[in-house]
Amino acid sequence: MRRAYRCAILLSHITVGLLIVLLVLLLRLQGGHRPSSAARLSRWWLRRLLRILHLRLRILGTPLPGPRLLVCNHVSWLDIPVIGAVELTRFVSKAEVRDWPLVGWLAYAPGTFYLKRGAGGTRELVAALAAHLPHGNVALFPEGTTSTGEHVLRFTPRLFAAAIEAGCPVQPVALRYGPAADGSRIAPFVGDDTLVSHLWRLLREPELEVELIFCAPLATAGAERAALAETARAAVAAAVEGRLSVACYPSQLAA
Repeated sequence: MRRAYRCAILLSHITVGLLIVLLVLLLRLQGGHRPSSAARLSRWWLRRLLRILHLRLRILGTPLPGPRLLVCNHVSWLDIPVIGAVELTRFVSKAEVRDWPLVGWLAYAPGTFYLKRGAGGTRELVAALAAHLPHGNVALFPEGTTSTGEHVLRFTPRLFAAAIEAGCPVQPVALRYGPAADGSRIAPFVGDDTLVSHLWRLLREPELEVELIFCAPLATAGAERAALAETARAAVAAAVEGRLSVACYPSQLAA
């Protein structure tokens, strides 16, 4: 019964999210759309989603003020609401997500950037990111795929070029999920997992803890993208494996 109740609350919240997408679309068509307003609506919606899913978020380290490129390890679709609940940021996603029912629509409102397959796709995206970064944050997952979260995969360096071109810093960010009540790791979204089955497992849990760890920012002046990517990966790996000592940062999620 508890899981059925939480499922009903989640469905109603998704409906609200779709209404927000519709509102943003109408404002864009009328020329009255403000990206900052869409970002704040998106952050409100994601914060509420975390509460519905009973994700207890602990923030460690210090988010750098001002525009920057956030590069994170990728464990689950949950990574996006966790980061988006804290940061006013746009995300980078593969182009296929844009055409997914529901998920693609919800990604539309905050202005997700998409990586197109084929020649020129990366170059176009780097140019778009470099143009946006002086004015706002971008978050991306350089591993390119999800993992179990126990280790950090290689960071693909291509999109780090956007931060170098824009002259903005890179801040590595680590995501670390706690175990379920029975000790299993239910947060990772890997293999043949489906969104519906994963959500059903999450709704069964009374609470799931996640740590969002902000590592020291990296300067990009004179940097090479490959070296920048490896330095960022090493910082995230140290945080994920518990080798990085950072202070707890007070959360403002109630705002």
